[in-house]
Amino acid sequence: MARPAASRVNSRPTGLDQRERLIAATERLLCSRGLACVTTRDIASAAKVAEGALYNHFGDKAELILEVVLHGVGEFREVLDSLPLQVGQNTVQRNLERVLESAFHFHHKIASLVCSLFADRELLARVRGSMNERCIGPGRTASILAAYLRAEQRLGRVSANALTESAAELLLAASFNKALHDHFYGVTGEAQVRRHLRDAVRALLAGLDPEEGRTRAREKR
Repeated sequence: MARPAASRVNSRPTGLDQRERLIAATERLLCSRGLACVTTRDIASAAKVAEGALYNHFGDKAELILEVVLHGVGEFREVLDSLPLQVGQNTVQRNLERVLESAFHFHHKIASLVCSLFADRELLARVRGSMNERCIGPGRTASILAAYLRAEQRLGRVSANALTESAAELLLAASFNKALHDHFYGVTGEAQVRRHLRDAVRALLAGLDPEEGRTRAREKR
């Protein structure tokens, strides 16, 4: 017996539903097959939509890849956006640990995808261009973190001699390096990841702590 017309219409995926399914399918395929082995036809098939529907939502494969990256940001964006409110609150160490833990979860999700982009220089250039147009990317993230450190610097909670931009980049590099390490050698336990990231923060703060800086200055006299 044929279904009523209204039921048939309601069972069709909406435009938003199609978009989300395409992003989810792309993420699954990239994780299981790698970028080089995934075509737009594969993605459309996995999402159970016509291949032409993909281009109703994304200009090209590069735009879709970028959306997959942005989809993986998760709470990291919220943590970064809330950083100005954390100035002078808690401790600098705790605030940085929270940023680094959130950054790691994001980096772990996108590490294999980012690395595979280097095998397709044309696609990499298009993704980079899209990121530049939207003013997003690792440079923007480092700038937000550096701005937080400068604000703490003005309060005297970070050494006046600290190079905040370099410190921000080193923290984010520690997160991404840990993500690559875990992908290469196998996933590390959550507790070990947190310990590793906390150690990275403490190692950096040894040079940022204003009391440490004053102690070293007194020792030189």
